[in-house]
Amino acid sequence: MNENVILDVRHLQKGYRKAPVLKDVSFQVKQGHILGLIGKNGAGKTTLMKSILGLNTKYQGEIIFHGKKLMPSDETMKAEIGSLVDVSFYDDMTAYQNLKVIMMLTKAVPTAEQDERIRELLSFVGLESSGKKSVRSFSFGMKQRLALAQAMITKPVLLILDEPFVGLDPIGMEDVKELLRKLCRENKTSIIFSSHQLTEVCDLADDIVILNNGVISYANTYENMKSSGLSFVELMRQEGN
Repeated sequence: MNENVILDVRHLQKGYRKAPVLKDVSFQVKQGHILGLIGKNGAGKTTLMKSILGLNTKYQGEIIFHGKKLMPSDETMKAEIGSLVDVSFYDDMTAYQNLKVIMMLTKAVPTAEQDERIRELLSFVGLESSGKKSVRSFSFGMKQRLALAQAMITKPVLLILDEPFVGLDPIGMEDVKELLRKLCRENKTSIIFSSHQLTEVCDLADDIVILNNGVISYANTYENMKSSGLSFVELMRQEGN
């Protein structure tokens, strides 16, 4: 495997009650790249993300992470993958307290280092001045930034974000996009994000995977897609290559 490839999904197939959801899905994610995963509702985006996270284990095919087969039981490997999928908060607690509880429950950060790590995370996502505000009083954009901080607790090398822009106003979208760019630029973090919004994919993604009824109809760089003259709509209508 290319040393720049951090994730290699090979011939992934997954179904529910004998109905196929993912059909022979294969693609790669490079270190420090942002991959946009796009498709209609029911295309298989969330199922694919949950499979990579080990939340779906009964599938055919292979998921290779850092050159090794991904094992959901491998805690060290799991710590290197952060996620914004099915996120929940303790609404009556502050941002600081939310991160503290997660660190205590998961034991992801040594006790002596927790306070410093929380300050780093809140500063990175722009919530250092949230103080004693409960999460209940946060705007949707603030909650998305807190969710991103949660995903970053273990300093993951790969982030998987399910619809990170849903519900955000234009300013909130720009804030989250800039945070993701900063992660790639400063930490060389690889990111997979799903979205229904073509504008956000075009603006943010280095690479694009289009899922159509569980089949990949396009997997390449955004630049190559532009030079091909094909549109997102045309590619989303294709049944796969």
